[in-house]
Amino acid sequence: MKTRLAVLALALLALGGCMSGVSPYRYWNQYELVSPAPAAAKRYTDENIDINFWLDEKRIHFMLKNLSGQPLTLDWSRAEYLHTDGGRHQAANMDSLFTPGRGAPPPKTLAPGQEIRDFAAPARNVEELETWTWYLYPLFNLFDDRAYDNKGKTFGLDIPVQARGEWKTYHFRFVIQNVAPRQELL
Repeated sequence: MKTRLAVLALALLALGGCMSGVSPYRYWNQYELVSPAPAAAKRYTDENIDINFWLDEKRIHFMLKNLSGQPLTLDWSRAEYLHTDGGRHQAANMDSLFTPGRGAPPPKTLAPGQEIRDFAAPARNVEELETWTWYLYPLFNLFDDRAYDNKGKTFGLDIPVQARGEWKTYHFRFVIQNVAPRQELL
């Protein structure tokens, strides 16, 4: 019985170590949505969409709900990631990022009331290392003390959306509110 408990304890410790979230990055950023409407909670709602964002080192994740009462289309082929240096880059989403077609992602249509979880990242941040093996680079420098230069910079995501028969490009902008050293669990 003691042997089984010891094996179980070791397995739980090993599993806990795998789940601790050890990151290769020395710094992390805190973000705030500043446009189209300021929101520390990173959420925006209008008559057509309700969108909630969360960000990690490599992607802008979101949950989007169609509030329009009609089909709504996201035109990923015209979506752009705006980098902190002002550069604009083709954005790819969950359906296209890790494919050779990431530079021309297909549109996504949502039925009335439909909600999706997706993400966006610059298509240029992906490198195919070998067949079916891809590496996604981080959005910003998080490796050395220059990471502190990120503070106060703005970046964003432009998504053209067709709702109620009209096209509108949503210009979502985020500011890096703070940069902090990452504290790893021991």
